[in-house]
Amino acid sequence: MVKITIDHDNCDGADCAECVDVCPMEVLILEGDKIVVQNKEDCSLCEVCMDVCPNEAIKVEDE
Repeated sequence: MVKITIDHDNCDGADCAECVDVCPMEVLILEGDKIVVQNKEDCSLCEVCMDVCPNEAIKVEDE
């Protein structure tokens, strides 16, 4: 099972949203001004979202 954690205190949300743009599985979406996880079971654990986040606000783990 995949665990995706977004630290909203450090996330720039709609002002950045690079993670939403690069997620190949469209697991991260912009909802209002926040990044949220949808269908986390579709996550391929590629961690590209973590790589592009300038604030290191995303953590992807395989539980």
